[in-house]
Amino acid sequence: MAVIGVFRVIAECMGLKLKIPNGCWFSLFNSPYPSHRYSSAVDLYYPEGEGLMPIDEGVVLEIGKFECPVKRADASPFDYITLIKVDEDIVLKVLHVKPNVKPGEKLYLGDPIGKMIVSGFLSPWSNVHMHLEFRSLYDPYRALGGFRIDIRETVNLLSKPNKFENSFIVEEVCNGFMWLKPETIFGFQCGLMLMVYDKPFWVDGGIPHYNYGAILGFNGLGIVRYVDGTPLGEIYFHTNPYSLFKPKCNVYVDGLMVKGFGSYIGNPFLKIVFDKHVIGNVEWRVGDQVELLFK
Repeated sequence: MAVIGVFRVIAECMGLKLKIPNGCWFSLFNSPYPSHRYSSAVDLYYPEGEGLMPIDEGVVLEIGKFECPVKRADASPFDYITLIKVDEDIVLKVLHVKPNVKPGEKLYLGDPIGKMIVSGFLSPWSNVHMHLEFRSLYDPYRALGGFRIDIRETVNLLSKPNKFENSFIVEEVCNGFMWLKPETIFGFQCGLMLMVYDKPFWVDGGIPHYNYGAILGFNGLGIVRYVDGTPLGEIYFHTNPYSLFKPKCNVYVDGLMVKGFGSYIGNPFLKIVFDKHVIGNVEWRVGDQVELLFK
């Protein structure tokens, strides 16, 4: 993974390098939307709340505002689309960002595009982020049809711990979810490891609530298991550098069933998503040590 000043390359698409600043985490597969399942979209979680230009340069082509469904009480009923021309026939499609740029404006790596918003497309437990796709200039709007994003460089540089981390401490309790901190942070990693053929791999996904997840760095079929051997699901699709599996499990924290967990790339914390019966009755406190189990 190249480091460009305070930016680093995380992926490539159609010969274009996708770069984010240090401290920004991201996900291809932690989303219910089909473009993510086909690895043609990435969500970028900028810590300062502002979406930044992730390509060396481009020109703002078009800005639009449209109505969207509302999944949470604090969501805007509108979302924004920003198209940025980055090559002769390729545009970046940006969603969930209220743009402060104008058509015709030239942008360079790290330039602010606008403030990330709580779009109506976001689930109640979702953090604000910038949704990004690489699209044909002649087909920029559809939900599907984006070019595949290659994250081999990122996957190859994920840390390879010599032990399986399954001990967690409550880091933060939020409305509808909480963050768990692993007792050991290994470096550039995700929130959780799972096993395939007794080998640990990092996971990108929301499981089981999004109905699939990605095993990063494994290319093949097999059963995905937790460290205690509990089967979580079976891989149904694989390509270099990841495999997708369908979870058939429930998630428990200290014996209480929750909606699921969220694991992201470049974020060592694990998100625990509460089910409806848990919200409002959360007894966990910051600093509590908790046990994660699957059944």
